[in-house]
Amino acid sequence: MHKRLQNFITEFPRQFWIVFTGTLINSTGGGMVFPFLTLYLNQHLNLSMTWVGVILAFWSVSGLFGQIAGGTFADRFGRKRLMAFSLALNACALATFGFVETFAAAVAVVIVAGFSNALYQPARDAMIADLVGSAKRPHAYSLIRVVANFGLTIGPALGGFLAAQSYLIPFLANASATFTYFLITATLMRETKPPTTPHQPNAAAPGNLLTVLRDTRFIVFLVGGVLCTFLAAQMMAVLPVYMNSAFGLGASYYGWVMTTNAAMVVMLQFLITRATIHLPRLLLAATGAILYALGVGSVGLSDTFPHFILAMALYTLGELILVPTASALTADLAPADLRGRYMGMYGLTWAVGFGIGPILGGLISDALSPRVVWFLTAPAGLCAALIFLALARFAPLHPRPAPPPPAT
Repeated sequence: MHKRLQNFITEFPRQFWIVFTGTLINSTGGGMVFPFLTLYLNQHLNLSMTWVGVILAFWSVSGLFGQIAGGTFADRFGRKRLMAFSLALNACALATFGFVETFAAAVAVVIVAGFSNALYQPARDAMIADLVGSAKRPHAYSLIRVVANFGLTIGPALGGFLAAQSYLIPFLANASATFTYFLITATLMRETKPPTTPHQPNAAAPGNLLTVLRDTRFIVFLVGGVLCTFLAAQMMAVLPVYMNSAFGLGASYYGWVMTTNAAMVVMLQFLITRATIHLPRLLLAATGAILYALGVGSVGLSDTFPHFILAMALYTLGELILVPTASALTADLAPADLRGRYMGMYGLTWAVGFGIGPILGGLISDALSPRVVWFLTAPAGLCAALIFLALARFAPLHPRPAPPPPAT
């Protein structure tokens, strides 16, 4: 057993495990805050769900710019430098968030937090692609998801308890965890950005963001990703308020719903990835999207705490299949000098989905009925599945061949 574990650890480079450890610390802090953010804004600042959706839209819009900037800067200035800067800035924003008392102050802090958080993601994912070869990337991204969600199994339960005492405490705990990860990045990591060669007169021009936008198949794939993250936003941002307002199930109950999500990822993610790694990736993506739709739609049929647990479990099965598949596919499609930009564009699916999701969910909830939200949004997952299946049939996405090693 010890020998097998040792062999498994040596499959990945040392710096990957440093990223792995930092992710655990950071995700534990994030789990203390994010699941309860809508409740904080709704109860502490007395904002309606529509205005809560507006604030989260500012988060997502700032994240959209952060993803674009993060992808470009990661390719231009390096992964380590951008990761350290974004973590330090995010820690400052999170510490400030616990002290906001007005809508305007919440918007200002959300913009900084959303931008700095989004800067980090493309750099980290590009660093993993730099460190790990194509064949092992699904496993690598699965491991990162496992450890992130292990942190989330701890974070929501602890955050729900702390939030019941004071909303300030989980914000400060989150900021401390993020700053700790900044110190790890600054002191223990090395730069991994592939070296660039001088541009030759007869060589093709170096790639840029326009190069990514011209990759039509990848952009169509991202549209399907946006539809899926739109549904993720309902489960992460709209569900806690729905459970509380319609059924009297407060922060601690939703904390356990999120803990279910995270615990399933911890226990099942690596096993599911290992079992499905040789299957067509777009078919896997379509399967995950259908499970997203079933999970979100089943919330509208739920009326007790166990029902909400089951709905989250169904949604999480889709997440286990889709998310690492999409990350690995993006890394494989990206040229070495554009990995940051491709990862930034993939990250936009989360920024756009979470920008549209909470505000539209809030509008439907306020204008029609909270229960209607789930039936009107669930079909987005079926549309995403059709997109992935159409790509698999008419424009399959093949991994980009690895570049030859530099001449010595």
